[in-house]
Amino acid sequence: MLPPDLCQGNSGYAFFTTSSDMFMLFVVIIMIKRLPNLLILCLLALLVWFLWQKPAVSPEQPIVRIALPHAERSATAEATLWRVVTRRLVSHASVNTLSYRLQQMGLTPMEIRSQEEVTLHAFDDATQYNSWQDASAASEQWKAKGVDVNVIKVDDSLYMLGLGRLYQEKYALLLQQKLRQTGMLYRYQRRTVSVPTWRFTFAATDRGRAETLWKQLEDTGVMMPVLMPESRFQIQYSKAAEQE
Repeated sequence: MLPPDLCQGNSGYAFFTTSSDMFMLFVVIIMIKRLPNLLILCLLALLVWFLWQKPAVSPEQPIVRIALPHAERSATAEATLWRVVTRRLVSHASVNTLSYRLQQMGLTPMEIRSQEEVTLHAFDDATQYNSWQDASAASEQWKAKGVDVNVIKVDDSLYMLGLGRLYQEKYALLLQQKLRQTGMLYRYQRRTVSVPTWRFTFAATDRGRAETLWKQLEDTGVMMPVLMPESRFQIQYSKAAEQE
């Protein structure tokens, strides 16, 4: 028979071993029940950890520099010259008058002579006359109405009364209105004829000065100037332009 203390010791040891197993079993059961919660906590902790980490930086790409050609400022565009050209004239009297007026304005005009086809508005007395005397007598009736008249000799036995030869439509309309008011009969013809023409231009300059000159001429109300690039002027008038 074993000693009593040893029997008690063995018995106590067996009891302790059994209690520990039950405790561990209890803990395992609790952990199993709380496993979903633990998994959630682990996932949250993992998520927090990822959020706190610095984002991965991609390898820095080398800077590529491409030499682009500079937008060249066209010297031709900046230095473009401009011209001012007056309206077309078709009579020596108009040329002399306009030339004098331009010089009085302190300008130095250059004359452009050319031969052009223009529209002629012709007004004549409706009657043709067999003698100079008859035509001259009839002209007095027109003059009494305030109309300028020219006796035109067609041949030795045929004379006409010219009431006006105009190259601008607006003036032709004014004369037509005046002739109608006389109550006398007249004839009107419109035809294209080739006649000598004149214009005035000035030394080529930059656009700012050219626009100032254009405005100065436009304000006169009679010159009807045109502003154009020097290149266009050379194409249209270079052969006809002459220095006075």
